[in-house]
Amino acid sequence: MFGVADDGVNVAFTGATMEDLAVYVVKRGSMEKVYKLPGLAIVSDVRGDLIVGSGILSGNPLSMEIFLLDTGKGEFRVYTPRPGSVNKNPVIVGDSIVFESNAFNPKRNELLRLDLSSLEVGSVKFTFKDYEEYAPIEHTLYKFQDNSWVVAGKREGRTRLFLDGKLVYSAKGVINGAAHYRGRVYISYTSLKTPSKLLELDLVRGSSRPILESKPPEDVERSMGEVGFTYVSSFDGLQIPVFYIESKLAGRPGPTVVYVHGGPWAEVADSWSAIIASLVASGFNVVAPNFRGSTGYGESFRQLDIGDPGGGDLEDVASISRWAWEGGLADRLFIMGYSYGGYMTLWAMASKPDLYECGVAGASVADWEEMYELSDAIFRLFIETLFAGNRELLRERSPVSRVSEIKKPICIIHPQNDTRTPLKPILKLMGLMLEKGKTFEAHIIPDMGHVVNTVDDAMKIILPAILFLSRCLGKPYEPSPP
Repeated sequence: MFGVADDGVNVAFTGATMEDLAVYVVKRGSMEKVYKLPGLAIVSDVRGDLIVGSGILSGNPLSMEIFLLDTGKGEFRVYTPRPGSVNKNPVIVGDSIVFESNAFNPKRNELLRLDLSSLEVGSVKFTFKDYEEYAPIEHTLYKFQDNSWVVAGKREGRTRLFLDGKLVYSAKGVINGAAHYRGRVYISYTSLKTPSKLLELDLVRGSSRPILESKPPEDVERSMGEVGFTYVSSFDGLQIPVFYIESKLAGRPGPTVVYVHGGPWAEVADSWSAIIASLVASGFNVVAPNFRGSTGYGESFRQLDIGDPGGGDLEDVASISRWAWEGGLADRLFIMGYSYGGYMTLWAMASKPDLYECGVAGASVADWEEMYELSDAIFRLFIETLFAGNRELLRERSPVSRVSEIKKPICIIHPQNDTRTPLKPILKLMGLMLEKGKTFEAHIIPDMGHVVNTVDDAMKIILPAILFLSRCLGKPYEPSPP
């Protein structure tokens, strides 16, 4: 189930089976499959009989289109303001739809409004000019509430909050949620140093106060040094954005973990991460590359790994790893990731066997061909899109094809009930590593699926990873003094 939306009465979502991907509606306690989708698409909003969403509906993996499904009339329409453009995350506002699009500006996702009656499209206009001057690359939220537009625009992994285009909050970090009510704005905010907290902004008085906040343990807080952001030139000159956070326990230079995010259509932003915080508190500097294919830096950047997963993106990770070493941040390099980041860890340990001392691969892909056969409809469509239909590349870019090239120890952590990256190919990889005498340890988590939902889930990944990395470092793990 993906892309759940509700209007207080109806619930609509995208559901996947082994056979197909479809839109489902829950109404008055009963669920109905209402439309089989023609491509990889996800519901984003519902109002009565109208359901909207976006996805790859034209057959072009480099574009995304809006869909409008009227369940009352049984009509399904696909809309794009320009063929080949990327349009996503539509929300219903009155008699129109507002969505992000790069149709008229390829460098950023602008907010466009589609009139449902005339199908005419235009830009969303605000009263104040701060939003235009900031020119965000994308958005973490946009909604019309209490007669005002509430918009969180993002660029370079950080957001700013605007009310009718006026800047109202700009602290370093990420705003994940916001609501406007009678002169006050309530926001959910986080950063790499700050767990999520709820703030109230009094727009009349110009003041703010925390309503709910959580702080990291004192020893974790004391371990955190500088948080930085920069661009690093990759093998082909492409500028790769990267966040880094220094550990006061590691020093400079010190042991450094290259943390590879999942997705690959995701990013590491200036947002709290239990894994990154745990690594820092355990005495590791952390470097987090937003390799080609990451979101947050424009659609052209995101599309660069389509048809080339494990190619240019791996070289980006390697370039940033060398930057950390040559720039004096790292004296030893380790690599860790989860999901696509777990795949990249396995792939890097086989493809760049002398670059890292050890690797931690969580919920990873070991064999793209076998994963395709084991996947449901939505993940088969995902793999077809990512590889641009190149079935030969599935075999070529699978870690099982390069087991003999692995030199350094690997820690494999994998949920037993994972349907997104199934366990079976990992067991095959482990068998091959045993046959070839490779050094590894494995942690199979029996009561967990792919998604990390709870603190307990996170600890089942973090604890074996930290213990393994500490052994790789040559010393047992010792908690910071209180």
